[in-house]
Amino acid sequence: MTTREIPVNGRQKIDITLDNNAVNLDDVVVIGYGTQSRATVTSAITKVKAEDMAVMPSNNVMSMLQGKVPGMQVNFSSGRPGVSPAVTIRGGTTTTPGSDAPLYIIDGVIRTITDLNYADIESVEVLKDAASTAIYGAKAANGIVMITTKQGKKGAGRISVSYGLSIDHQPKRIPISDAREYLSITREAATRAYNPDKYLNGSFGMSTNNVIDSYVNCAFLDDWITRYGQGYVENLLTNRGWETMEDPATPGKMLLFKNEDFQDNLMRNPINHDFNINFSGGNDRGTYYMSLGYLKQDGIVIGNDYDRWSFTANGSYKVMNNVTVRSSVNYISRKFVGLNENNVMARASLMPPTTRQYYEDGRPAPGENTASFRTRLHEVYYQSKYNAVDRANLMAQLDWEPIKDLHIRPQFSFRLDNTKNHQFERANEVQKSRIAKSERDMNKNYQYEIVANYKKTLWNKNNFDFMVGYTHTYTDGFDSTLQGMNGTSDKIETINGVGELNLSNTSTVQSYKKMSSYFGRINYNYDMKYLLSLSIRYDGSSHFAENHKYGTFPGISAGWNVHREAFFEKLTPVVNNFKIRGSWGKAGNDNLSLANTQGKYAAGNNYGGEAGLLNTVLANSDLLWEETTSADLGFDLGLFNNRISLTFDVYRKETSNRLIDEKLWSETGFSSIKSNYGSLITKGLETSISATAIQTRDFTWDIDAGFAFFRTIVGKLPNNGVPRNRINGGVIFDEKLGKYIEVGGLAEGERFGAQFAFKMDGVYATDEEAAGAPYDKIVHATRLGQGKVGGDAIWHDFDKNGIIDQYDMYLCGYINPDKMGSFNNTFRYKNFTLRVMTDFSAGNVIDNRFRAQANGNLRHNYATLHETATSATWHKQGDIATIPRYDVNADLGDGKRNHVRGANGANCPLGFTSTYGSNEGTSNSLYISKGDYLAFREVSLTYMLRNKFLERNHLDNVTLTAAVYNLGYITAYEGLTPEIIGADLGQYPRPRSFLFTLNFTLK
Repeated sequence: MTTREIPVNGRQKIDITLDNNAVNLDDVVVIGYGTQSRATVTSAITKVKAEDMAVMPSNNVMSMLQGKVPGMQVNFSSGRPGVSPAVTIRGGTTTTPGSDAPLYIIDGVIRTITDLNYADIESVEVLKDAASTAIYGAKAANGIVMITTKQGKKGAGRISVSYGLSIDHQPKRIPISDAREYLSITREAATRAYNPDKYLNGSFGMSTNNVIDSYVNCAFLDDWITRYGQGYVENLLTNRGWETMEDPATPGKMLLFKNEDFQDNLMRNPINHDFNINFSGGNDRGTYYMSLGYLKQDGIVIGNDYDRWSFTANGSYKVMNNVTVRSSVNYISRKFVGLNENNVMARASLMPPTTRQYYEDGRPAPGENTASFRTRLHEVYYQSKYNAVDRANLMAQLDWEPIKDLHIRPQFSFRLDNTKNHQFERANEVQKSRIAKSERDMNKNYQYEIVANYKKTLWNKNNFDFMVGYTHTYTDGFDSTLQGMNGTSDKIETINGVGELNLSNTSTVQSYKKMSSYFGRINYNYDMKYLLSLSIRYDGSSHFAENHKYGTFPGISAGWNVHREAFFEKLTPVVNNFKIRGSWGKAGNDNLSLANTQGKYAAGNNYGGEAGLLNTVLANSDLLWEETTSADLGFDLGLFNNRISLTFDVYRKETSNRLIDEKLWSETGFSSIKSNYGSLITKGLETSISATAIQTRDFTWDIDAGFAFFRTIVGKLPNNGVPRNRINGGVIFDEKLGKYIEVGGLAEGERFGAQFAFKMDGVYATDEEAAGAPYDKIVHATRLGQGKVGGDAIWHDFDKNGIIDQYDMYLCGYINPDKMGSFNNTFRYKNFTLRVMTDFSAGNVIDNRFRAQANGNLRHNYATLHETATSATWHKQGDIATIPRYDVNADLGDGKRNHVRGANGANCPLGFTSTYGSNEGTSNSLYISKGDYLAFREVSLTYMLRNKFLERNHLDNVTLTAAVYNLGYITAYEGLTPEIIGADLGQYPRPRSFLFTLNFTLK
């Protein structure tokens, strides 16, 4: 209840109504090195309880928080099992998406979140502003995710069991032509090629110069009848799925071919399993919690799976009245069978549908005569490739209370990561040398710390919470790599079976890192009205040079619980909670190696006939600590007894002395040097609302929604005499200004990650229309001066000089979204609970390279898309089309570049297309579209069983859940998934999952 002061004023009778406290006193928030009541928190912290996380199990719990925390972006560029999402809080601190991972702290210990069992989690706190993260100093610039695992509770022992079965499915297919449509398109197009015979009778998917067990299932019908006999051909047509059609390139002749659906052979609908059991309980002296979990997830692509076993034991025991010991043991063993996504999803999936899948004897065929990529069936058959990790985490803590409210907590933790990467390929027609590779990484991390905490209340209303501490971490790593070839047998997959050791790929590396830190914090509040928090941390790192080895990171925040003021009393029936808060702080980033400040040297290099050392990394002893300073202003609002809760924050943060790899000129002998280079400024706002829209005896409707907007611009750059100190940019013509301007790269005051492209205005319908086209300098060198013809793209000539060159590019968007949010609904009726969860992202564009490379027949031998056969694509003189002509010669490597214009290094200036993924883009506006999406993330229905039979058998919390996860998107993007940053090369999509779970507790 809320404490209230009511003046007597001579009255003998006073009527008092007790009001609920504005903030649940049991709502405790985990902060750095302690906990704090939500009522006194003055910084930007979001708490997510385990029951509010997504129902879909995952190897990385951050995927279960997607859309749950305003300002935290959880991005999946891949849907394969075992992959970790890119997590960014408040825009991050770098210009490279995926490099802004927050610091993960689990039960007070810094460790990786990968492979953590979600079933062991009690709650997750996300610390977003520097006032809350400064207590962790040099590691906390990108925010902190603090995870609290489950602990035993006082009471009788309980056994909780859960089992989940899920079925994954890829609902959206790549719109690839079948073999009949493919041959119709490609063989007709081959007649227009400068060398038709190269394609019609060569070694491509459309070619007919094939025999039995060739890599391509296509030939002239009469040739095979003559060569192999009528009976053999009849068997192919009758029993083995082969077909015939008239040849578009040679009217009157019949083609014999077989259609192969690579998507059917590549994709599957796996059944996955998730099992967890835990045992917990306790008494006045101690508590215990033990759990065992198993997760099996097979990917929707064959030969791709993830298996994990996990064990956790958390315990506490009160040795004496003022001494408690706590311990935690966590062991994880997982095995992941992966794949090369680029080769499988971007290349093998676009093999022509005439490509042979199996030889006559049933063995998988490679697809093409190349070892770099082949059909997935061939890879799975011949390759043994996996990543295995054994990870142990140990923690022991002593909590001593020498005097009342003074707690001294020494703590030791140890983490061991043992990783094995194994690769072996049995001898086959494209890889005969039996390559074997073994990598072993062992990393040990020791963390020692002692924290003293003292709480004291003076004069009834002055509440103090003092904390000081010291921590020391030591990381020791040892990595070894062995590779060999020409083994004697397919049966021996290890290095001892090779005939030749590859010394250039054989190495051992020893590394270490030490960090020592002192820190302290004072939390103060006066009568829960006026709130203040001060913190400071002093870090020292072995990876910085002697003159810059230490850094200081302060933080301050303050708040005012306005609703506790006497003048606010009349508003409390409506506004029962109103807190104004502000914060400022500084955090850092020590993401550099010892080689960056001390240099790196490689042995085994001879000079003048003598053994020598080669300097491979240039040292920079003047590196400074990267620092991120942020200021935050916000408020928390509770209406109608917290039936509606609202939070709002605006913030500004600046990252200075950025640690980046600065490029060097070639004469130095080094490609780059680690430097402090410039600054980034991010401004943004966040808001979230929770409301109970309807609440009756049997029915409740709860709404949770969040929205975040941020914009990152470049701050200061080194002075180079160029306007805005721009680097890696270029020049384009601005039609509105009527002049040439510098754009792209990085420039002070500009948003980074700009996407530039050539603007396609249409397609020339006839040769006559194309005769007056501007001179195109972006075409392949062999096509310069050939002019345009019907079916070529119409490029916008911005400067109207009759030439299409790099000056005719334009800004078509940015690769990073700047708006995101969620809208979630929970409906409860008696024993039923229905959850409908959605999230959205907006403000970015995606470059669909995958579609362009099919339409542009990259490598001369890609499958075609259905749209190539439609009226959308130009086919003949007079066609009014939106997609340029299909040619059999590779559009980028040997053509007019109607589809893939090229990116950095291909007639486009450095940094011109984007600062990320630019080398893989199309630079063609036809294939660049908005990446905005609304994701229908989860629909789940849970039923809780309650009856006397269950009670008699000591069964409690028996629940059945049916759910669908990743239902689909509303988006303008045409690819398999819009959850992509930059260019879509053919990503592994996130599957749609159908989930069924059973949970119960024995007590």
